[in-house]
Amino acid sequence: MKIAYGTYAMPETRLEEAIPLLAGIGYDGIEICVSPRHIDALPDAFDTARRQAIHRLMDDHGLGIPALFLTGHLLQEEEAGHADNMEHVRRSLQLARDFGVENTPVLSMGIGGKSDQWAAVKNHIIDRLDDYANLGLEEGFILAGEAHCGAAVDRSERALWVIETIDSPHVRLHFDIVHFYLSGEDETGAVQRLVPITAHTHITDARKHKDGTFNLLLLGDGDLNTTRYVKAMHNAGWNSYITLEVSAQIWTRDDYNPIYAAQFSYDTLHNAFQKANVPRG
Repeated sequence: MKIAYGTYAMPETRLEEAIPLLAGIGYDGIEICVSPRHIDALPDAFDTARRQAIHRLMDDHGLGIPALFLTGHLLQEEEAGHADNMEHVRRSLQLARDFGVENTPVLSMGIGGKSDQWAAVKNHIIDRLDDYANLGLEEGFILAGEAHCGAAVDRSERALWVIETIDSPHVRLHFDIVHFYLSGEDETGAVQRLVPITAHTHITDARKHKDGTFNLLLLGDGDLNTTRYVKAMHNAGWNSYITLEVSAQIWTRDDYNPIYAAQFSYDTLHNAFQKANVPRG
């Protein structure tokens, strides 16, 4: 397995600056965030020369791209919003290819909805994702829908139902262990259930409180058993990237330090690999 970092955690850092910084820390790959909240991070901000420069930088630093992370949600109620999302995915796909993704690109986006709306929206989720399955087949990419604590898809049985109902190699799960942990699942059990339907990962940390609330934290600052998670992913046969995420709960703080966050997160996950006796690569 390899370790990647998501530029979602670096809203004020241009990609050209993030690449050498993250390579210097020791990361194997970068998940590139496509977002209007991040500096120069939408497809229109990348002309041909800039796309070529990013491709060269990634190659020069030996970094892979596990996925492009598109902010927003797949579950759009209005047809116009859904059409806009589909076009955004198409344009982001071209961005991935221009950055040098040679195999089937993975594009990730949150599914959306609310947990208590599951029964009402689950068939609508299938309708929307079926369009992405068809688009993925036509264009040659994988859409990874992210489950999220509090969202419509927030636990293993729902994620399995969605992916098995779609039944397409072009729609898979974006598996962030912390959201299943927050929903009450143990790390090992969630991994065993969900790795077979997963195309992309995130890991961050959290601390639960007795009143049912929680805080999302840098990996290593919360209660997640990272070593157990790494060992479970390895034992489940995952051989791709584990991608570190930093929540907006953290990077919107006035005292946020993106370099510290990237280094601290890396050190935590790297140490977990060593403790779990799981090789990198």
